[in-house]
Amino acid sequence: MTPPLSRRAALQGAALAVTTGAVLTPPATAETRGDQARQSFTVRDNRGRQRVLADTRRPPVIIGGKVIPAEQRQGPEHGTYLIFNDENGSERGGIVAGASEASFSLDYLNAQAITLGTKWQGEHGATALFFKQMPDPRLPVEQTPPMPTRVELVWSTGDGAVLALNDSKGRPRIVLSVDAQDVPSIRVLDENGAVVGSLPG
Repeated sequence: MTPPLSRRAALQGAALAVTTGAVLTPPATAETRGDQARQSFTVRDNRGRQRVLADTRRPPVIIGGKVIPAEQRQGPEHGTYLIFNDENGSERGGIVAGASEASFSLDYLNAQAITLGTKWQGEHGATALFFKQMPDPRLPVEQTPPMPTRVELVWSTGDGAVLALNDSKGRPRIVLSVDAQDVPSIRVLDENGAVVGSLPG
């Protein structure tokens, strides 16, 4: 027999529902309760729309009422996923944690906007912050082309620290860096990647 919820757990659940306007999705049966608790947890609003998802497997993406298969999502297959959805149920950001990588992202209406991530393997690692160009918000997600990265801030054990400001086609135009040997530089590049100005000269 499944024991009843404690008074404290019931009050905490009620407080969450009041403050978020959401309700917790109950398990389908008592038999599946343990598996669901171990694998995923969903918060839905009073219209049944997903607002928060915590999952131990790579989940599908929900945007504009469309479900994009989990295979098209970046990230580890069995990482920890915490997904945030807007009032329409569309994904707007999330946190991913895996054995060798972790990331935080925020989204536009139909594309990723900002990603902060880190990866590591043994003594080597890197951390990066990417700002993507915003697409036409009227385009459905399946017709949205890949957006260029406009700002890249990266540190890695091999290359040191680099800040790149890119043009509308994603081409680096100004690059500031302090390399792994602590040598600083500033480079200005043309559309073909040729250096047209630099410090030191």
